[in-house]
Amino acid sequence: MYKNGYLKVEASTPHLITGNIKHNQKMILNVLNRSKAAVIVFPELTITGYPNNDLFFQESFLLHAKSALAQIMKQTTYQGVYIVGMPIDVAGILYNCAVIVQQNEVLGIVPKQFLPNHHEFSEKRWFKSGLETNINAIRFFNKDVPFGKLLFLEEDKNICFGVEVCQDLWAPYTPSDEMSLFGANIIFNLSASSEFVAKRQLRQSLIIDHSRKQMTAYVYTTTGNFESTSEVVYSAHKIIAVRGSIIAESPSFESEPSSLVADLDLTGINYHRRQDSSYRDMHLYDDSVYQMIQIKVEETNEFIFEKPLDKTPFIPKVDLETEIDVVKQIQAFALIKKIRSLPENLQKIMIGVSGGLDSALALSVANRAFRMMNKDVKDIIAVIMPSDVTSKESIDYANQIIDYYGVTKLNIPIQATLESHLNDIDHEAEDVTYENAQARIRTLVLMDLANKYEGIVLGTGNLSEIALGFMTYSGDQMSMYAINSGLPKTWVKLLIQTEADDNPAIKNVLENILKKPISPELIKGQETEKMIGLYEINDFILHHHLERGADKEKITWLVENAFRLPKKEAKEYADRFFKRFYTQQFKRQTMPEGPKVIGISLSPRGTYKLPSDIDYNDE
Repeated sequence: MYKNGYLKVEASTPHLITGNIKHNQKMILNVLNRSKAAVIVFPELTITGYPNNDLFFQESFLLHAKSALAQIMKQTTYQGVYIVGMPIDVAGILYNCAVIVQQNEVLGIVPKQFLPNHHEFSEKRWFKSGLETNINAIRFFNKDVPFGKLLFLEEDKNICFGVEVCQDLWAPYTPSDEMSLFGANIIFNLSASSEFVAKRQLRQSLIIDHSRKQMTAYVYTTTGNFESTSEVVYSAHKIIAVRGSIIAESPSFESEPSSLVADLDLTGINYHRRQDSSYRDMHLYDDSVYQMIQIKVEETNEFIFEKPLDKTPFIPKVDLETEIDVVKQIQAFALIKKIRSLPENLQKIMIGVSGGLDSALALSVANRAFRMMNKDVKDIIAVIMPSDVTSKESIDYANQIIDYYGVTKLNIPIQATLESHLNDIDHEAEDVTYENAQARIRTLVLMDLANKYEGIVLGTGNLSEIALGFMTYSGDQMSMYAINSGLPKTWVKLLIQTEADDNPAIKNVLENILKKPISPELIKGQETEKMIGLYEINDFILHHHLERGADKEKITWLVENAFRLPKKEAKEYADRFFKRFYTQQFKRQTMPEGPKVIGISLSPRGTYKLPSDIDYNDE
């Protein structure tokens, strides 16, 4: 399966029996004929099994292996690319090879470069290394077949993969290091890995780091617990990693044949490569080094994801408590540094507290920072600024959380100032001008209080609002330090829930804030998510656009699949996001400073740079 930049891959561990080629042939066919993956990788020396030792010298054994591959090619109904391992005799010299096949054609043969000849391994007894071979093609099935340093390319879909065999991964400078610099964005590894104490962790760290530094997907399989146990037990450990994160993994011990299948977002891999200046500086291109072999990957109408798409991709799914603590520390230490950079007589903080999520988070961060510095929290000045459209509920929530943190509280209603201002400009309608006037008056109050009390205004706006431009220019868009600007709304909600769990005295009020509809309360009955859509879906779009480079068409498809929405509604979400994102850059150009917390930031001085007058609609 392939669709919209997603490629389904499979790492297989069939039931192989050492030396029993006929059985192994049958097992390989079983995997091929039921697979939906676009590319399948099998273990090292799949057709023969790995520990055949001196049986590899027998010509009949080698011919039997070659005949088995011919039968597999003839009998399979599988249309994709598959990679099997087998010994190949080249002019009387034996190589441990990966054979890359599509339908009835052997596309290429890649010899293993690094042969282990220590501890339980004695491969140099039987095989020659492909490290320095100058052979570019061999006769195989009466055809000239590319041999040696090969890359496999689907040019129209920007898919390029390389293959390495087992020990190649463990070398100081691996074949895949070089292949990635020549453009490979996927590496497949056929392995026969012995198992012992702590070996699993070694494999994990190796593959994680290779996929990270190579900016690739790394698909690793091994031969399983079915092989001969005369000296060692072989592992069934399979791993698929993308850019430093494992996305699928199997146990090390499995009593039945198994496959590990995952969906690779190649758009995301290629997007990050284009961004990375270190990769750019090291990129190599010399068509005399690697032969580029063309493959064909067809677009499928239906793509069935191996596991449900993550609806909250900004939220870590592993070790979440630790990552929550990291976010708290980043925010607290960022604010501590900002405060300490100010003259001692200007180290107070003004926060507009609305009774909503963002200001509650900013207040909790300020409280944490001041306590870490042993500063008097009374130097945090929390300001409630209601107008006639502010709900009593919001005012009550604001009062309760301010009282809990013990900071200084000011209550400054803005209705009279609002009416005076609207009279001055001769404006009566409750429209955008009416709404923005309230936001700007509140910012004016906070800025002037900062002068009066000698401190700074702490902004409360979050990354999701910044992305959508859902903020008033020179209103809540502006502050002297934007403490929440690195956090999307999904993270804000998570941190408020964590604050509630950690502080029983305000648990009820914080959970009530979480439950109530999100609103700037600039007109009566206003609900943010009725205007711009659910923040969860907008954050999902933000992640896939800025973290993975997904375009509008792909995002529509992803939203449709992840949230089970009709295509029309999914397209409305994508259209609205793209329109808002690319027309609201002018608000981001003048953003105040604020800490980057997750992988992305919209600061014009940091991660994301864009002219404010850009004309882009991705049609």
